[in-house]
Amino acid sequence: MKLDFITIGWNLACVVVTVVIHSCGTLMIVSERSRLFNFATHGRKLLRGQFAITIIVIELLTLHLAEIAFWGLCVRALGLFDSFENSIFFAGVSYTSLGFNGTILRPTEGFSEVLISMMGLLMFGWSVGILVTTVIRYEKVSIGFDPANDTPAGPDLD
Repeated sequence: MKLDFITIGWNLACVVVTVVIHSCGTLMIVSERSRLFNFATHGRKLLRGQFAITIIVIELLTLHLAEIAFWGLCVRALGLFDSFENSIFFAGVSYTSLGFNGTILRPTEGFSEVLISMMGLLMFGWSVGILVTTVIRYEKVSIGFDPANDTPAGPDLD
């Protein structure tokens, strides 16, 4: 089976949709972050800040699981696998690794696997950026430490 333009186009369209899903998801997470940290500024800052970080990690995990499910649907729609479960497994292994699942793939599967693994790497990198800024915010709000200045933050944290 040769790699055809339909497979290439379908996979590239899935890349675009993945970026849109991740953009919308991270926008919701970041916009909610201020509300979570306002909750954390009241008594018990340390525990409430930890709670806010935990919520954001769970939201990011859910976002990545949704993207894996989307890619599972994409490769199932291409007819690369005979069941949705196999498609999800393939997408999950590809998305969370460098894409090598230990088998020799046909060109259509291999092309999908490469794109899924590249998207996983990029989307995880994007999520790490959000998590890093969240931890920096947590340090400012909860313990009064500004890592950018390496000095204790003043009363105005924003």
